[in-house]
Amino acid sequence: MTRLRRALVVVCTVLVAVTAAPVPAAAVPRGVLASCARIHALFPFAPDGNYVLLTRRFLLGVYCHDMAGRPREYLTLANTGRSANFSQYTAGGPAAGISVRTSFTRLRVNPATLTVDINDLTFATSTGRLTHAGRTVTAMPYASAMACDLHNAFGRGNVDLRGTAFVLADTFRTDGFVPFGSVAAGPRDQLVDLVGGGYCGWIAPSPGAADPVNPRGRLPILELGCAPDGLFRPQVCLTRP
Repeated sequence: MTRLRRALVVVCTVLVAVTAAPVPAAAVPRGVLASCARIHALFPFAPDGNYVLLTRRFLLGVYCHDMAGRPREYLTLANTGRSANFSQYTAGGPAAGISVRTSFTRLRVNPATLTVDINDLTFATSTGRLTHAGRTVTAMPYASAMACDLHNAFGRGNVDLRGTAFVLADTFRTDGFVPFGSVAAGPRDQLVDLVGGGYCGWIAPSPGAADPVNPRGRLPILELGCAPDGLFRPQVCLTRP
């Protein structure tokens, strides 16, 4: 499909959603509103799935989850698996056990600000188990890398937004005791490889995450933006003028 045809499909979807008279939710798989909760309010039987939202700042394609309960917005990642979109606490030193790696397939996003809640594990799976400061660690937040051995262990992480309509609009910082870290950025602000460590230390999105193990509570600190060709991606992203 050419870019022009894809643009026309998006525009037609928007116009239909805005102008159409109310119909049963099953017949309206997409809607243009500010949130998944707003879609649910208008169409109580709308199922989980892909929708187009229109906020004050963005035209945004999202995956609406738990529409029958507490509707929430997620971005679907194109590249997933063990080597993409993961965070790892590498075992070593006083962090005894097996390295903990958490891999993500979707990211919880605030559609009004395009910030990602890195603590949301709804669409994440973890392997490994280790001990950190007397606690058992079984999961890590998104976009982070951690270790607790100055010489022999380095935490790893990966953020891969290629194939989506989104780019990174954030920086990363190290924290902890004797922390160190590095960020290897790929093209178009869509790919970064993270290395972090210390005794214990980590790297995470600015302004940072305190002791980022076993994510708890909300932490919407990773900022995204729309890719230049975001209108032509499967989940659209367009910054409104």
